Amino acid sequence: MRSTEDEGSNFMRLVVDSSYSELESVINQALSFFESHTDNMDVLHKVMLLTSEAVTNGMKHGNQLDKNKSVVVDFMCHENSLEVWVEDEGNGFDRDAIPDPLSSERLMNEGGRGIFLIEKMADEVKYEKGGRRVGMVFNLEATDKE
Repeated sequence: MRSTEDEGSNFMRLVVDSSYSELESVINQALSFFESHTDNMDVLHKVMLLTSEAVTNGMKHGNQLDKNKSVVVDFMCHENSLEVWVEDEGNGFDRDAIPDPLSSERLMNEGGRGIFLIEKMADEVKYEKGGRRVGMVFNLEATDKE
């Protein structure tokens, strides 16, 4: 994993190989970074869960677990929000082609809920580069640290 962050910065970038063994480190880095910007545990829990989901999707579905391909994860802090962007080197995807995981024929499936969780739990979700880059925005409450 490669990391870029200036001390006291509101931005950090991680570049990780497409290996599940990198996930714990990504989540630990995210928690450390965002804890310095907010004490809102509800938001922090959402950020950790959805970062894990998005990075896993990038590794598995985007990069096909090819360890020669990287996933880039950007963390950003703003006055009233936190952002996480995840970009893989895959072919992207068509959001409209992703089936509803709550449909009766898919309800008992073990997987397929990552995008659903991201869209339900993040305050805003953006797809760029044909689905290769996913951004999640988490709004902060006025009681958080500045």
